[in-house]
Amino acid sequence: MVDVVVFAALAWERRCVLAGIGSVAPAGPQKWTGTVSGGRSVLVVQTGIGVERARTAAGSVPEAGAFVSAGCAGALVPWLRAGDIVVADRIVTVSGAAPIPAAGDGVVARAAVHGFRVHVGPVLSSPSVLATAEAKEAAAADGALVVEMESAGLAAEARARGIPFVGVRVVLDRADDAVPALAGLDPATGDVHVGRVLAAIAVRPPLWLLAARLARQTRIAERSLRGFMRAFLATAPAAPAAAASAAIG
Repeated sequence: MVDVVVFAALAWERRCVLAGIGSVAPAGPQKWTGTVSGGRSVLVVQTGIGVERARTAAGSVPEAGAFVSAGCAGALVPWLRAGDIVVADRIVTVSGAAPIPAAGDGVVARAAVHGFRVHVGPVLSSPSVLATAEAKEAAAADGALVVEMESAGLAAEARARGIPFVGVRVVLDRADDAVPALAGLDPATGDVHVGRVLAAIAVRPPLWLLAARLARQTRIAERSLRGFMRAFLATAPAAPAAAASAAIG
């Protein structure tokens, strides 16, 4: 059994996770293994984008002490800023299905000790990007703090297997930010092809300011997520019972 499995959709999110792990080694396509303090084992999986890819990836891993979804999200409330950390207390969907509880109490209780600004609340898992402020405002009506695209699949698989689930999301775009659709992001792997992104932007001047703003906020989010995951993994739980009650100690 693996002590902790961490799922990240995008390549930069996965790099943030691996920064907090020692003895990293490839473990198959889009998978890496390593250890953290106390010799506890960690499996990191880069899922690609979307709920179905995430659930398929979760179904391919061995039994674990905890599943952790780590990555970026879009803010749905105006007081969240790029770099803020949101820990899920439940995962909700646009379909109106029953929320899936998340084991976030222990994370929130101890995160302040490490100097992190952490908010706890519902995380919305959407089948598509909410690209406009108006779409985000409508999605926030049910109380979700942020929106992303993978945790519903991960949390459902965790629940089906009796594995505690922890959702950690760093805010990337604010509630009033438009999110440009940029070529060069491979949804199947979560890898970004920088050359293709630059080529697409070059011929679309209206995207220049949006892309620059998104790049700046990505750097902020990346620093925040990397630091948080280092602290998280330094004391990550080694058993299901511990995972449900504490993640940072």
